[in-house]
Amino acid sequence: MKKWLRFALLFAVAITGGFCNAQDLFKGTDLSQLKVDQLSDADIVKFNNQLQSSGLTLGQAEQLALSKGMQASEIAKLKQRVQILGATKLGNNTIAGESVETRVDNNMPVSEPDRKRSPVINPDIFGAELFNNESLDFKANYQIATPVNYELGPGDELQLAIYGVQEMSTSVAVSAEGVINIPNVGLLKIAGSTIEAATSRIRAAMSAAAYPTLKTGGSKLSVTLGNKIRSIHITVIGANKPGNYILSSLSTTFNALYMAGGPSAIGSFREIELIREGKVERVIDLYSFLAKGSQKDNVRLRDNDVIRIPAYRKRVEIRGQVKRSGIFELLDNENFSALLNFASGFTDTAYKSSVKLIQLTENDKRIIDLSAQQYSSYLPRSGDVITVAAILDKFQNRVNISGAVFRPGYYELTHGMTIAELISKADGLKQDAFTARAQLIRLRNDLTKEIITFNVQSVLDKGSDNIVLQRDDELVITSIFDLRNEHKVSIQGEIRVPGDYLYIDSLSLKDLVMLAGGFTDAAKPQKIEISRMLIRDTLTAFDERSSEVIEVTNSQELSNMENNIRLMPFDVVTIRRKPGYQPLASVNLSGQVQYPGPYVVSRRSERVSDLIKRAGGFTPEAYIEGAYLRRFLDEKEARLKKERVSRLQENIADSSSIVLEDIERQYDQIPLDIQTILREPGSVSDLVVRASDEIYIPKFDAQVRISGGVLMPTQIPFTGRFKVKDYLLAAGGVSQDALKRKIYVLYANGRASSTRNFLFFKNYPEVKPGAEVVVPKKIPKLHRSSGEIIGFASVLASLAGVIIAIINVTK
Repeated sequence: MKKWLRFALLFAVAITGGFCNAQDLFKGTDLSQLKVDQLSDADIVKFNNQLQSSGLTLGQAEQLALSKGMQASEIAKLKQRVQILGATKLGNNTIAGESVETRVDNNMPVSEPDRKRSPVINPDIFGAELFNNESLDFKANYQIATPVNYELGPGDELQLAIYGVQEMSTSVAVSAEGVINIPNVGLLKIAGSTIEAATSRIRAAMSAAAYPTLKTGGSKLSVTLGNKIRSIHITVIGANKPGNYILSSLSTTFNALYMAGGPSAIGSFREIELIREGKVERVIDLYSFLAKGSQKDNVRLRDNDVIRIPAYRKRVEIRGQVKRSGIFELLDNENFSALLNFASGFTDTAYKSSVKLIQLTENDKRIIDLSAQQYSSYLPRSGDVITVAAILDKFQNRVNISGAVFRPGYYELTHGMTIAELISKADGLKQDAFTARAQLIRLRNDLTKEIITFNVQSVLDKGSDNIVLQRDDELVITSIFDLRNEHKVSIQGEIRVPGDYLYIDSLSLKDLVMLAGGFTDAAKPQKIEISRMLIRDTLTAFDERSSEVIEVTNSQELSNMENNIRLMPFDVVTIRRKPGYQPLASVNLSGQVQYPGPYVVSRRSERVSDLIKRAGGFTPEAYIEGAYLRRFLDEKEARLKKERVSRLQENIADSSSIVLEDIERQYDQIPLDIQTILREPGSVSDLVVRASDEIYIPKFDAQVRISGGVLMPTQIPFTGRFKVKDYLLAAGGVSQDALKRKIYVLYANGRASSTRNFLFFKNYPEVKPGAEVVVPKKIPKLHRSSGEIIGFASVLASLAGVIIAIINVTK
C-alpha cells in the first residue's frame, strides 16, 4: 500500500498543471490546478519507472506536493485512487501504461502464472483442474497478430506504416474522445471501429491528404496495435474471487474466469452468463471446452462487461469403472448417456449391463438398478451417486492342464471338449509322463473340489476314461520323476571336486571320477572304497551291518571297460591318500636371528631348535625370553576359539587390548622357552613345527605397559626393583571398578601369570621387560527399576501363598 501511495504522490509532484514529458518530470512548480479526476489509469502508470528511481521518501513527496500548491483534498483523492489501482507489467505489451489484471475489491493483484495457486475448487468436480492447476495459464496472449475484429477505444496505440513509393512510420494513440491525430493528415475518429474498418478509414483519409500513392496502389498501408493496449473494467460475480477487474482489452471470458479463480463451490460450469449493457450476451458452457476442446464461448470482453456465475442446478457423481470419475454438472435435458460421455465412457473392466445409483428422496435414500436399455432415457437427478461395478474375476470357458505335457497352461473350453482333446491342444505328453494314472480336479456346485482319477493310456486309446471337461477343470499329468526320490552318489577324499552327484543309470566308478575332475596328486588309485547302502528288507533284526564296503585294489579296474565297477544309487566313494604323502611345508622365522625368512621343513620331526640352527643363531639384540610361535588355526579351530573367548569376555569386563583383540585373532600364540630348547634339544619344550608356523624373536624392550582398571594407562621403563604395586602406583593407582584380586601379568612371549590369593595376602607375579600389567574391571551391576522390584515381590508373595496352602493340605 505504501509503495503505490509513494508512486502516486511522486506522480503528483511531477505534474505541472498539464502533462509534461518524461524529461521534464520533476520540473513542475504549480500543482494548484491539478485535478485527480482528470487523470486516466494510463497517466498514473506512464511515469512509473522514473518515479521508482526518484529517491524521495513518502513524507518528502507529500510535503513537496503541498508546497507546490496541490490541495489536500486532491491528495486524499489520489490516495483513494491508488488503493483501487495497481500497475503490473505483462510481457512486452502493457495495458494503458502497464496497468493490468488488478483486483479492485481488495487491492490484491490477480494471481500470475508463476505464482503457486492453492486448490480452491473441489478437485472431484469435473473442470476443477482448469483453475486448481498452477501449470495452466489462461492469461491473455499478446504475442499474436492484430485481430481484424478488435474494436478500438481510448488508450489504444496504433502503429501506422506506409511502404512502397512513399514511406512513413508513426505511432498514434486513441484519445479520450476516440480520435487519433495523424501527422500531415489531421484528426480521425476511430473509437468503436474494428481494426479492419479503421484501416479502411485511415487509408481513405491519408490517400486524400499527403499520401496519394495509396489510392493508386503505389504504396501500401499497414495498421497494427502498438505496444500500449487499453484496459477495460469487468465484473465477475459468483466466482471464488468475485469483484471488479482491470484487464487488457484483448482479454476473453476464459481469461477473466481464470483470474477470478473459477466458479465458487456452488457455481455452475454450464450456465455462466456474459452480461453486456444489461442484457445476456452469451451463456458460456465450459463443458464444450472440457469435453470437445471448443472455444466458441471464449469471446473477447468489452469494457463494463459482467460475468455472472449462477449456482448449479444439477450435479451428479459417478464413480467406479469409468475412465474419468468425479462430480459432473448436467443440464435438464441431458441423460445418463451424456453423463457417461463426459466421464469418457466405461473402462475395459466395467460391467456394462447395468449400474447402481443412490437417489435422494424427501425423507431418505433409495437404490435404483439402471439397465443398459435405460441409459438413453434416464434423466439423472441432482445428488444422484452412480456406481459402475467391475466384471467378475472368473472365466466362462477356462480349463487348465499341468505336469508332463509340452505346453501346460490355460486353454479355451469348447463344447464337448474331452481330456484327449485338451492333451492334444497341449502338444501331447512328454516322454516322462506317468500314463497309468492322472488326476482331474473339478469344482463342485458348492465350490468344494473333487478328484477324478483316470488312466491316461486308456484315454489316448479312446477308452472309457475320456471324460468330457467342465469349466475350471484342472488336469494334472504326473511325471515319473515326481514319483521317486532323486538318486545321488557321493565321492570324497583325494579327488579334485568332491561332493554329491546325480546318479545316472549305468554310472561307473570311472565315470564318477571323471565327473569329479580326477584324482589329486596325493590319491592312491589302488586304495578306493565304495560304501553301498544295504537293502533293509534282506536284513534281520540281529544284523549289525550298516553298509557294504567294496574295496578297489587294482587300478586296472578303472581303465578296463569290461571290468569297470558299476555304481548304485546312494553309493559313497572314498579315495585314500598315499601312505607317507607329505606336501612341502614352509615355516617363517623372523625377528632377531642372523638369517630371517621362510624355511621349508626338511623332515616331519623338524623342531624349533633345528630352525634356529639353520638361521645362524640370534643377534646381539635378541630378547629370547619374549620369543613365541604363532600357529594358525583352521576354520573349525578358529570358530571354537572365538566361542571360548566370547564366553570369557562375558564373565570378565577386561579392557586389555591384547585380550580384546584375541577374539578376532586367527592363530594361537605359543610361548617358547628358548633357554630350555637350546639346552635340551628334542625335549617337550622343543616343539615340532607345522606348515605356516611363524616363529618370532623380538628385540629387547625395556618398557612395561599398565592397562585396564587404572587411572592412567601408560608405559614406563622396566625397573628391576619394582613390583606390581609399584607399577600400578606409577599409573595413578587402580580405579574404582578395578578387580584387584584378578590382576595378572602378560609377558612378551604371550605367557600370562595371575595373582595368587591366600587369606588376606596377595602374591603378585614377577614383572619382566616387555610385559603388560593388566587390571581387569568389574562387571557393572544391573540396576532394576521399581516396577521390576514390585513384580519380583508379587511373584515371591504368590509363591509363599502356594507353599503355605500345600503345607496346610498335607497336615
